[in-house]
Amino acid sequence: MYKLLLLSCSLLAACTSLPNPNQSLGQTSRQVVQLLEKSAEKAGKPWHRLDRVEVAFTGEWTKIVQKMQPELVNAEYRKSSREVYFPRLSRVEQTHTGPSGIKTVLRTPRTIEVDLPINRQPTQTEKDAAALVADAYTMFVFGADYLLARGHDWRIWPVMQRQEIEGDPCSLVFGTLTPGVGRSAEDKIIAWISQRDHRLRRVQFTLNGLDSTAGADVDVTFSDFQPGPNGTEWPRHFLETVRRPLTLKAHEWRMTELKVWR
Repeated sequence: MYKLLLLSCSLLAACTSLPNPNQSLGQTSRQVVQLLEKSAEKAGKPWHRLDRVEVAFTGEWTKIVQKMQPELVNAEYRKSSREVYFPRLSRVEQTHTGPSGIKTVLRTPRTIEVDLPINRQPTQTEKDAAALVADAYTMFVFGADYLLARGHDWRIWPVMQRQEIEGDPCSLVFGTLTPGVGRSAEDKIIAWISQRDHRLRRVQFTLNGLDSTAGADVDVTFSDFQPGPNGTEWPRHFLETVRRPLTLKAHEWRMTELKVWR
């Protein structure tokens, strides 16, 4: 179904002009890592400094993505969510709410547990999708500080053309996550870091954690940055776009609540 939808949509969606995360560009250096470190410091280094973070999200999925990736989107449960992160344990607890009821997810580095309404057992694909989502949202919430803890082989993108987000010029840092997002052995990533204020403006990454998304990449763009407790700063608006094999808007959501503990 996914491949058929891609074929039917390819005539309607423009190809992306964004760099490909799978490309190995540039050279590794201490200066590249320092870009990520400055971005992590701008956010208050939440992954390394905080014991517990609770957030609430609400948003909307586009209908075309719901049809293309029903297991990953899981829109009948993922209208809003409350999430609890324990950085030192690499543990995530999610409670998703939607038209079909409540879904809870517990993600640890080695396990994934998914509970659905009574008489409904998750499939293995749904478990794999839940692991991918939990890992991806950890990356979205904790940003560059999380990437520093998880990533390696960081490289700077050669300045061959200007890359910017809403007039904000960005440095592009390529890296690798091993293991990857969800059940993937490895994923490639690009961190878009503002040259003006070092904020992480976008994270672009491959989706190798599901058979149906292998070879694709998406990005999430962050905006509406606001200060939080304990010297932290957080984006409150998130926009997800599929970039390959076609370009289309996938998901837009907001952070509606935030609590942190040190």
